[in-house]
Amino acid sequence: MALLLAAVTGILLTAPAGSARIMQLRATARKHCRADHRAVKAEAEDSSKARR
Repeated sequence: MALLLAAVTGILLTAPAGSARIMQLRATARKHCRADHRAVKAEAEDSSKARR
């Protein structure tokens, strides 16, 4: 019984930290994706101006 309680307590202690880390990684990935999208868009606009 004590082993089960220890396992449940361990899960309850680590789950919020893991979820917070996943959210942080997703936010960073979104930020980088937006920056990449902006860079590609700016490069496309620059190359279309160069063709004129």
